[in-house]
Amino acid sequence: MTPIAHDRITQDRFPKALKGLMEERHLSYRQLAYKTQLSAGYLNHLTKGTRPVPADPVIAVIARALCVDPDYFLEYRLRQVARVLARTPELTDRLFAVLFRDHPVTDDILDLLAEAPRGNGHARVGDDEDEGY
Repeated sequence: MTPIAHDRITQDRFPKALKGLMEERHLSYRQLAYKTQLSAGYLNHLTKGTRPVPADPVIAVIARALCVDPDYFLEYRLRQVARVLARTPELTDRLFAVLFRDHPVTDDILDLLAEAPRGNGHARVGDDEDEGY
């Protein structure tokens, strides 16, 4: 089996990213269904955007079957960022000021960012939290 590519990410939304990986890997819906234990019909709906982006555990199953890290998917990364920001309101306020009010990034903001929980080189919060988002 191909090793998981931890350094790949996409800016594409989930349906396009999933379809692109399937095409790149030359996988049919049935083949991916077999690898993920999800139905081919469900996977088809995901690539067409007629079903919502799945919860993080399902994204992780799909990612593993496609040999990418779950962080490959934009929506997964956004959820991780949202969780970190929800736990650190001071950081959220400071980043808002930097991003939307053109304030410079100060050393204390960099320190707060450095203290954010990390895993696999990406900011994360514990996996034991409720995944519904």
